[in-house]
Amino acid sequence: MKPKEQSAEGKIHNIKEMSIAIDTWDDIFSDFDPRPLKERTLSEDFIAELKKRYRETRKGQFALTIYAPISLKNEAQEKAVIQRLKRHFKHMSMRRKKELARIRIRGVVFVCFGIFSLGSLTFITYKHLFSTLTIELLSIILMPLGWFGIWESKIGSGLKGTGLKPKKILKIFERKHLLQATNFRW
Repeated sequence: MKPKEQSAEGKIHNIKEMSIAIDTWDDIFSDFDPRPLKERTLSEDFIAELKKRYRETRKGQFALTIYAPISLKNEAQEKAVIQRLKRHFKHMSMRRKKELARIRIRGVVFVCFGIFSLGSLTFITYKHLFSTLTIELLSIILMPLGWFGIWESKIGSGLKGTGLKPKKILKIFERKHLLQATNFRW
C-alpha cells in the first residue's frame, strides 16, 4: 500500500460519527417556522444536541449521520436539509470570526492604552515634569490604569471554548463524500 493511500485510509478511520435520530424534520428545524426546508430556522434543541455530542469527543474529524424513518426519505429534501445546515454553520463561523476580530482589536486597544499610561508615568517621573506630590497622585491613577489595560487585553483577547466550533462542523458538510444520502440512514 502506498503512503498516500495509508494516510487517506488512516484519516477515514479517524473520522468519528455523530449520530442523531429524528422522527420528523421538526426535530432538526424549529417547530414554529412554517417556511420551506431550505429557509427554516434550525431547532435550538438540535444545535444543543450537536454541541453536547461535540464536547464529548472534540478531537478529530466528524461525520454527522441522521437516522430518520423511511417515510421522510426524499432526495430533494435531504439536499435541502444539507444545504440549510451548511448555510447555518457557515453563518455561525463567519459570525465567530467577526467576534474574534472585534475581541482582538479591543485587546490591542487595551494594550496600547496600558502601555501609554505606564509609559507616560515613567516619562513624567524620569523627567521630573511636575512636583513630587503631583507625580505621586498621577502614579496612583496611571499605574492601575496601565496594568488594568494590559491585564484586560490578555483576558479579553482569547475566547473561551463555547462548545460547538462552527468551522469544524462546517467542514463536515463540505466534504463531498459525506454529503451524499449516506448521511441519512433509513
